[in-house]
Amino acid sequence: MVFSYRSLPADHPHLREKRSANAMEPLFTLNPGDSQTMRDERDRVDSLLRQLLPCAHISEVGSSAVDGVLGKHDIDFAVLVAEERFVETRAILDGAFERNQQQYSSDDYQGYTASSTWDVAIQLTVRGGPHDDFHAFLDALKASPALRDSYNALKRRWNGKPMQAYRDAKAQFIEAALQERGHP
Repeated sequence: MVFSYRSLPADHPHLREKRSANAMEPLFTLNPGDSQTMRDERDRVDSLLRQLLPCAHISEVGSSAVDGVLGKHDIDFAVLVAEERFVETRAILDGAFERNQQQYSSDDYQGYTASSTWDVAIQLTVRGGPHDDFHAFLDALKASPALRDSYNALKRRWNGKPMQAYRDAKAQFIEAALQERGHP
């Protein structure tokens, strides 16, 4: 199963505890356009990641990485490493960023947030591992205007609605798109 940015499933006990402590569940909200300050922040975090992890494959993988895809004005990075470097790389990232406690965590995947005025997420995973599907989906979006249109329609439908429900719907959309294109 593909987790959208590897968020925990809505019924995960950790999320139930977090939600009961927070009266308001966060909402998914589209924000138009790309600003210079967002590009500057993307470049800053990208540069920091490359300094920390010169042997990793680092790329922007969120909606802002594909022309014509709507987004919530956030920045997402994938950090891909060889399986034998995962533990070492996670330790380096643990020293520089906060682990995202609402994301899935395993021996081959870890999510982080960057200290920023923007919503910046970093997804560490094993290259060729079960969670290395970010680029396959981005490639599909770049190659198919119809897929981009469908993805944007999904985002418009969920605009202003609960974030976790949007993430669940997005995960199903991504999984279906990848399966349709033969990605395991």
